[in-house]
Amino acid sequence: MLRPLALLGRHGTWILAGGLFIGLLLPPLAALLRPALSLFIFLLTAASFLSIDWPALAAHARRPGLLALVLAWSLVAVPVATALACRAIGLPAALAQGLVLWAASPPLISVAAIALLLGLDGALALLLMVAGTFLMPFTLPPLVLGLIGLKLGIGILPLMRNLVLFTGGAALATALLRRLIGVDRLKRHALELSGLNVLMLLLFAIGIMDGVRDLILRQPQQVLLYAATALGASLALQALSFLAFAFLPRIAALTIGLVGGNNNMAVVWANLGAAATPQLTLFFAAVQLPIYVLPAALKPVYRRLGAGKPHGEA
Repeated sequence: MLRPLALLGRHGTWILAGGLFIGLLLPPLAALLRPALSLFIFLLTAASFLSIDWPALAAHARRPGLLALVLAWSLVAVPVATALACRAIGLPAALAQGLVLWAASPPLISVAAIALLLGLDGALALLLMVAGTFLMPFTLPPLVLGLIGLKLGIGILPLMRNLVLFTGGAALATALLRRLIGVDRLKRHALELSGLNVLMLLLFAIGIMDGVRDLILRQPQQVLLYAATALGASLALQALSFLAFAFLPRIAALTIGLVGGNNNMAVVWANLGAAATPQLTLFFAAVQLPIYVLPAALKPVYRRLGAGKPHGEA
């Protein structure tokens, strides 16, 4: 079992890029995996925790001023800038709603795993993801109401409870595994741990494509517009976030750039209720494209800009 995981770890970014297309080409497999999406995300979160350099995470946590600045950028400045850009470009209202809602969402749950695959700072990405996820219920509803007039049926206390149970459960499972396996053994199998992250991301990518092929066949032009917009927005926000924090050490700035262009719309979309229009659902499907395709496409760019070796590579 370790050898296939090591293979996944070595070629993770390219394997991820194929996950969405596997889901499109094999709809029965996508339908089979769809009910387990929450489980895959939980396992991915726990596996990411296993791969994290915890002393490095503690060092980042000791800089609360910088952490607050990055969170203010990603949770407030970015959605405001996105809304202004949508108005300036004149995007259709439904597409603009999806973009702003995505931009106001917290960092992607899998962003730490993707950061490790790209040779970036997984500990910093994890800290931003956890902090941003817990702050999001307080920032996102008033922002999207003010920017796009969308009322969200998100109860702050129930959402916070779910987030605590989810991340706390993953952290507890990780602590038990670290004690059972041992830190030294985990370090020796860093490449296999990276492969485990890739496997969870791959299964999630296949499952999330359930029903998307039918959408493409029914609305090919709209799907193309939404997909191109999602790709362009992710690229633009990664570049903009990197430039905004270019005064930091290079790997930290690149990590913030990665986090800035990868947002977890899923946690919001799952709580929208009647506000989840077909157009928002379509954008939610389209925004999976940059999550899985861009890491492979941008890996050489990140390396050229100063990223380190992917997690587990000698």
